[in-house]
Amino acid sequence: MKPFDRTVVNQHISVLYVEDQPDIQEEFVDILSLFVDEVFVAANGEEGLRAYNEKLPDIIITDIQMPIMSGLQMIQKIREDNKDIPVVVTTAFNENKYLLEAIALGVEHYLLKPVMIDQLQERLEMIKKRLMQQRELDVYQLYLEERVEAEVALREEKESLLIQQNKAAEIGQMVRVIAHQWKQPLHYLHLLIEDMRMEYDYQPLSREYIDDFTKKGLSRIEFLNETMDNFLHFYKSDTAVKRFAVSAVVQEIASFLLLPYKALGISLQINVHHDFFLQGIENEFQQVVLNLVNNAKEAFDEKKSAEQKIIVSISVEKNKGILVIEDSAGGIDEAILNDLFKLEYTTKKHGNGIGLYLVEKIVTKRFEGSVSVDNSRQGACFTLSFALGER
Repeated sequence: MKPFDRTVVNQHISVLYVEDQPDIQEEFVDILSLFVDEVFVAANGEEGLRAYNEKLPDIIITDIQMPIMSGLQMIQKIREDNKDIPVVVTTAFNENKYLLEAIALGVEHYLLKPVMIDQLQERLEMIKKRLMQQRELDVYQLYLEERVEAEVALREEKESLLIQQNKAAEIGQMVRVIAHQWKQPLHYLHLLIEDMRMEYDYQPLSREYIDDFTKKGLSRIEFLNETMDNFLHFYKSDTAVKRFAVSAVVQEIASFLLLPYKALGISLQINVHHDFFLQGIENEFQQVVLNLVNNAKEAFDEKKSAEQKIIVSISVEKNKGILVIEDSAGGIDEAILNDLFKLEYTTKKHGNGIGLYLVEKIVTKRFEGSVSVDNSRQGACFTLSFALGER
């Protein structure tokens, strides 16, 4: 974004001059024109009030005693709309009651006629300087607000890209999971077909054999088809905000991971003590859970333990929904616990430091929750907490 440019600040200064004496009015306008960019003229308070509403001047200079409406009455009306516009009073009356009333109305300066030009110039320069400072401050504040909005938009764009990159990495992991789940039934189908060929070579095929072959083959094909349907449903591009049960998300992820984790010697246990609902984009919450579960699984790649298990617990405590994901991989070095959610911080050899960073961002920003990590007696323990009720 471009740096702040002071030249964009409006330098134009206008004055509303209210005076009922035509000769004084004419001369004073000529003098004012030397110090400001534009002068609007009115002959009494009523005209002055109308000119103020139409022209919106930056400064008001007015006499006090005038027909129809006095200068002080006009100022009082204007103050109902604008308490900050600078007002200068010019008057031939040196009386305390006028001075006190002018002060009560927030008049900046009280000049006695005949007004000295150098005195008028000095007062106007003071007012102009303050107006310019305020305008520059207003423009700079707007500049900062626009800059903050731009930075927020850029950060959200980057986070959205990170979420997509992380999701692509998850899809790669899930494809490997599906490949593992497909290998066994494909291997079984291969054996079934080979057995049929050998059966045909050595003896006639019976009706019972064909029925049994068909039943077993269709069963494995149905399993493969169901696995693919579940995968496509799990990674549906649904960005709708809706209410969903946390247990449903966890169980759907578990349906993919139970068999391949079991083959790796990892027990995945789901404990639903008390289910709760969240409002948001379900796909994003899926990413949170999958990131944490996969993170626990990868911990066993580096730290083998006698009993490899991942426990996911869902509960409600003191009107807060709690999701805990705990492993038995021995825990995390206490010295780095506070760094785990930082962008690009990773303890893995081929990690990118995006997963846990996104977990923290999605939980706190998208679902207004909190996430923390500690070590339990068995291993690392990630706790997600969400305030329940209307949001």
